[in-house]
Amino acid sequence: MIYRVPSQPSTLRVYVWRKLKGWGGLYLQQSVCVLPQRDELHQRVAALQGEIRDNNGEVDVFTVWIEDAQQNALLVQRFQQQADVEYQELLGRCRDFHAELAAERAKGNLTFAELDENETELTKLRSWLAKIGERDWFDAPLSASAGDALEQCVQDFQRFSEEVYTAQGV
Repeated sequence: MIYRVPSQPSTLRVYVWRKLKGWGGLYLQQSVCVLPQRDELHQRVAALQGEIRDNNGEVDVFTVWIEDAQQNALLVQRFQQQADVEYQELLGRCRDFHAELAAERAKGNLTFAELDENETELTKLRSWLAKIGERDWFDAPLSASAGDALEQCVQDFQRFSEEVYTAQGV
């Protein structure tokens, strides 16, 4: 997709960028985005084209076939690297989650308020992993590690929950 939108107001430009990035789009340069050929993206892209045109923008969508296997592999690798950046950040947040639970255990802060706070954080991690997975079109190398890390967070949270209930006499 190649598009041009009016520079002012910037809301349309930001909106289009966020949509395409949210769908796993890979920007080759400003306003030039590549998406994989997938049925579930076709309708989304068509709707976005209409929105761009309705707001005095220009947009062209091309279907590109890359015959060179090496060039195609490099493009897939760029998609995977983009997803891995997000997975790497999620892995860091999972480490932070474990550190938070460990700190609360060390302080003896085994309260229901702390349990609720950490449950909210775990819910955010689950949601984030699901969103990354939705835009990881080519199974990035860190996807499995991120899934495992989240499962370890779930298990650590379960242990923490049991500790809170025991400490509260429930």
